[in-house]
Amino acid sequence: MTSLLMASLPAGAASTVTAAPELFSTGYIFQVVGSLLLVFGCIAGLLFLLRKVNGMSGSVVSPLKVLGSVRVGAREKVVLLQVGEQQLLVGVAAGGVSTLHVLSEPVVPLKNSAQFPALLGALMKQDRNP
Repeated sequence: MTSLLMASLPAGAASTVTAAPELFSTGYIFQVVGSLLLVFGCIAGLLFLLRKVNGMSGSVVSPLKVLGSVRVGAREKVVLLQVGEQQLLVGVAAGGVSTLHVLSEPVVPLKNSAQFPALLGALMKQDRNP
């Protein structure tokens, strides 16, 4: 079949016909795999950065802030929220979210979030003893 194709070409063109390049050579496979790894690595890096930056608001000022939270069960937690000038103690469970207490005077947010459980305990004791 190739001799038939070679015979149909003009006399000078027969010497320029070469074999088709091998598509699945080792170098080509490494190039494709390396390119895919580079693209996936860039995507993973961007997703990581987006997760880290997600909590930070640039120029947008949100009226809602989470001041702290404490787990009180496997799927339950208590969260201290600040909405504008008002602070709320909210219970979050698998079934929903409910307001536990609206604080009459705002609690100053502590720099060390490890002290939040002690603060929550003191607030709960104040609520029980009127």
